[in-house]
Amino acid sequence: MWYGFNLVLKRVFDIVLSLSMLIILAPVFIIIVIAVKCDSDGPVLFAQGRRTKGGRIFKMYKFRSMCMDAEKKLKDLLELNEMEGPVFKIADDPRITKIGRFIRRTSIDELPQLVNIIIGD
Repeated sequence: MWYGFNLVLKRVFDIVLSLSMLIILAPVFIIIVIAVKCDSDGPVLFAQGRRTKGGRIFKMYKFRSMCMDAEKKLKDLLELNEMEGPVFKIADDPRITKIGRFIRRTSIDELPQLVNIIIGD
């Protein structure tokens, strides 16, 4: 009985806190949207499929920090990969936009994931 109640309480807490943060951070969202649009063409948000603990796939949202053809440019940069396995990482990645460097360094690119919390992903 308590387990179910705790899950409901946690879900309510997640929604209330996420909505509060979205309202408080709305001016930051507006500034980042304008900055990303002015810095490069394409959508402001980036959605990527991620898998939950239960195996369900959902779309994780972030502010876009790379150029639109980043996947095409990846093939030309594979030999510079600094990581092992499926992860790709290089220092000073040329695919990252000017605003993208800032929003990644400050983790502002992660803020749209508040929507994922509200949705329940």
